[in-house]
Amino acid sequence: MKAMANAPDPAVDGIHPHALKKPHGSVRRFMRIAGGYWKGNAKWSAWGLTGGLIVLGIAQILLQIWINVWNKDFFDAVEHRNWSAFFRQMMIFAAIVVISMATMASHLTIKRRLQYSWRRWLSERTVDHWLESGRHYQLGFVPGDHDNPDARIGEDVRISTEFAVEFAQSIFYCVLLLCAFMSILWTLSGSVTVTLLGMEIEIQGYMVWVAIAYAFVGSALTFFMGRSLVAATDLRQSREADYRFGLVRVREHAEGIALMRGEVGERDRLRAAFLGIRGAWFQQTQGQRRLISLTTAYGTLATVFPIIVAAPRYFSGAITLGGLMQTAQAFMQVQSALSWFVDNFPRFAEWNASAERVLALHQAIDDLQEEIDDTSEASIIVQKGDGATLIVQGLDIAQPDGTILVNKATAEVHPGDRVLIKGESGSGKSTLFRAIAGLWPWGQGTILLPCDSRLMFMPQRPYLPVGTLRTTLAFPAGPDEFDPEAYEAALKRVNLEQLIERLDEDEQWDRVLSGGEQQRVGFARMILHKPDWVFLDEATAALDDESQDSMMRIFTEDMPSTTVLSVAHRAGLENFHGRELELIRTEDGATLTKATRRRREQLRALQHKLWGNSGALWRRLSEGLDHRRYGASPDTPQHPPHLRSGPGINDPRTRRQPVE
Repeated sequence: MKAMANAPDPAVDGIHPHALKKPHGSVRRFMRIAGGYWKGNAKWSAWGLTGGLIVLGIAQILLQIWINVWNKDFFDAVEHRNWSAFFRQMMIFAAIVVISMATMASHLTIKRRLQYSWRRWLSERTVDHWLESGRHYQLGFVPGDHDNPDARIGEDVRISTEFAVEFAQSIFYCVLLLCAFMSILWTLSGSVTVTLLGMEIEIQGYMVWVAIAYAFVGSALTFFMGRSLVAATDLRQSREADYRFGLVRVREHAEGIALMRGEVGERDRLRAAFLGIRGAWFQQTQGQRRLISLTTAYGTLATVFPIIVAAPRYFSGAITLGGLMQTAQAFMQVQSALSWFVDNFPRFAEWNASAERVLALHQAIDDLQEEIDDTSEASIIVQKGDGATLIVQGLDIAQPDGTILVNKATAEVHPGDRVLIKGESGSGKSTLFRAIAGLWPWGQGTILLPCDSRLMFMPQRPYLPVGTLRTTLAFPAGPDEFDPEAYEAALKRVNLEQLIERLDEDEQWDRVLSGGEQQRVGFARMILHKPDWVFLDEATAALDDESQDSMMRIFTEDMPSTTVLSVAHRAGLENFHGRELELIRTEDGATLTKATRRRREQLRALQHKLWGNSGALWRRLSEGLDHRRYGASPDTPQHPPHLRSGPGINDPRTRRQPVE
C-alpha cells in the first residue's frame, strides 16, 4: 500500500526505517537506531552531558592516582612511626574524601540526566515509529518477535539506555584507569629473574604481566560459565512481559469478567502465565549461581593476590611497606580495569536481552514497512483522487496469510450519498473500511479517496483517551481547537446535557460512561469536527431505536451535505440511506453488489404487517362467505363443513333444512 499524503518521515533525528536490515551484533545494531540521539535535535544537550561525564571521569582517575601516591606516604609514615607525617596524611586524606564526594555527586547527576534524556529520545522515536500509519494496529496481524510492544517501549528501552550509559562510562573509566596505572605498576613492580631451562630470564614489570594473566583467566572462565545467562535472561523478560500483559487485560476487562463470574478462569490463566516464568527463572538462577561462585572467588582472591605476588620484594628489602601497599593498590586498579567483563557480565546479559527486544520491535516495523512499500508485491494502493468521488477499483482484500476475504470489489460513492453496506458477519464489511482508511495493506487493487475532503471513521467502540471530557470530545485535535459553546451544543444535540458540567473533569471516560453514552460521545465528536465524509462501523449498535434515529437525523438536520457510509445490522437504518451495497459470500471471497432484494424484502415486511393487523377483517369476510354458501345467519358463527367442530353434521342444531 502506498503511503498516504503527509505521512511522517521515519528517518527523523537519525533513525532510518531500514537501519536494522543486517544484524551485526547487539551493540552495533542498537547504536544504529539509538545513536541518532547525538545527531538529531537534542545533539547539543547530548554532547554537553557526554562531555561533562568525560571531564568528571578524568577527574576520578586523577583522584585514584592521588590516592595511590597517598597510600605510599601514609604507610611509610606508619612504618617509621612518624606522628606528624601521619597527621599530615590524614588531613590530605580528608581533602581527598571531600573532593571525591563532590566529584561523584556531580558525576551521578550528569549521568542520570544523560540516561533520562537518551531514554526519552529513544522512547519518543520508538513510539513514533510504532504509531506511524497504523503500524501498531497492523503488527497484531503478522507473526514475529514483537509481542508486548508496551513492555518493550516502557521497560526494555529504559534498561537498554540506562545500562548503555553505565557501560560506556565504566569502559571509558577502565581504559583511563588502565593507561594511568599500567605505567605506575610497571615502575613499582621492577623486575624479577626467572630460571627457565637452565637460563635466567629477567622479566621487567612482572606485576603487569601477572595482572593481565589474572584478568584473562577470570574473563575466560566468566564467559564460558555464564554464556547461557543471556538466553535465560531474555526468556525470563519475555515471560514477565506475558504475565504483565495478562494482568493488564484483567484490569481492562474487569466488568465483563465480573459479570460473567469468570474470576476462576482468569485466575487459572494468570497462574499459568506466572508458572511460565518458573522455567526461565530457574534457568537464570542456575547461570547466576555458577557465575556468582566464580566472581566471589575471583574478587576475594584479588584483595590478597597482589600482596602475595609482591611480598618477595618487600621481604628482600627492595621496597618499603608503603611501596608494597602502593604496588598492591596499583595492581588492583589494573586488574579491576582488565576485569570489566567479569564484573559486568550479569548486567550485560540483561542489557543484551532488553536491547534485542527493542531491536526486534524496530525490525518487525521495518519489515512491515518494507513489505508495504515494495511495489513488486501486490498490495492495496490508497491515494488521493482527482475528484470528489470515492472510487474502489478491482479491490481484493486478503488476510495476512493470503486468504481472499473480498474479491474484486468495485464501487463509486459520490458526495452527498448515503450508502448502507450489508452482509453476513465476517464477510469483510469492517475490513473494507480499514482498507479505505489505509490500515489494511493486504490484498491488491486501488482506492481513490475524495480530493480535499475530511474523512472521519467511527468504530463501534469509540476511543476515549484519558483526560478531561473536553479533551475526549476534541480528539484527535486539542481541547482549545473549538469554542466552549461548541462543546455544550454538541452534548445537547446528542442528549448528554448532564455531562456539560463535567467537561473539565479528568476521568477514564470509557469506564465512567455506558456503551450507549460512549457512542453518543462519538457523534458529539463528529459534530465538532464536521467531516465531509463519515464512515460508521456499527456506530449505533449500543443505542436503542429512538436514540439511533436521533443520532442518524443529525445527518439530515445538521449535516445534510455530509457523505455517509454505514456498516450495520440494526433494523431501521435503511430509512436514513439512499442506496445499499451488499457483500455476498462466495468460494472465492465476498463480492460487493447492489442490494437488489431490498424492495422485495420491504414488500414482504409490509405484507406481514398488514396480515397481522387485518386478522379480524379476514375472519369477518370468511364468515360472510359461509353465510352465503351454507345459509347460516350472519349473526351465527358458521364454518365450512371441513372446518366445523362440535356436534356432528347430522345434529338438528346444525343440519340444514330442506327447501320447499
